[in-house]
Amino acid sequence: MKKNLVLLVIILIYSNFLNSQNEPAFILEDENGIVIENNQLLEVITTEYPNASFNFFVRNLTSENINVRAEIIEMAGTDGSMMEFCFGECYYGVTLNTAYPLGSFISVESGQVQTSVGDHFYNQDVGDGENPVFYSFRFFMVDNEGNEVVSVPELDTEYFVSYQYQAQSFGISDLLLDKIELFKSERNLVISSEENMYLTINDMSGKKIIDINLTNGDNLVDLSSYANEIIILNFETKDNSKFSKKILFN
Repeated sequence: MKKNLVLLVIILIYSNFLNSQNEPAFILEDENGIVIENNQLLEVITTEYPNASFNFFVRNLTSENINVRAEIIEMAGTDGSMMEFCFGECYYGVTLNTAYPLGSFISVESGQVQTSVGDHFYNQDVGDGENPVFYSFRFFMVDNEGNEVVSVPELDTEYFVSYQYQAQSFGISDLLLDKIELFKSERNLVISSEENMYLTINDMSGKKIIDINLTNGDNLVDLSSYANEIIILNFETKDNSKFSKKILFN
């Protein structure tokens, strides 16, 4: 009996290991083909178009055609009425746990992205001025009837991305995340970090401006050529956690 129990435990552990090695059936990319990582947080500091809008494409990584829908699984600081979410069709206002597009799905051919253009997240809710406006999206595969595909061997059939708006004045002790603070010193960006991490900065076209290894303490980045422009900061920590921040450098 004990041997059988041990064997069962080993089988369960091995099964969980195999499941953790699944490959994604699809990914999300921006309009420049840059991957929006699974569970990535997209942050903006404005509600003005186009700077507050994130375009995205679903890329099919499988050898077969797939169908995809999306839903909002969490909201905070908003009722969703001022979120513009376009996925095949545009919806001006969203509700929790509702699958979009309504009554339909997006089909994506093998190795391709969806044919619909202009799919994006765009929040126009300014919130209460103190707390962030936050949305968490889940993209998931469905069958030809629009029902979720809950299990495909060796494939992850869902993908998560979050979008957050919080008004910020770019000044002294402007808290970005728990381990990051941003300061402005003349035409330089000063990044105070509590740990070593990697930073890539892109302009709004997706062009890489600079990449740098940040060290514990203050790091000086010369952005004199990008005054009054929106830039995107992409951080990667030692444990491979990734997060992005869109700011106006003025």
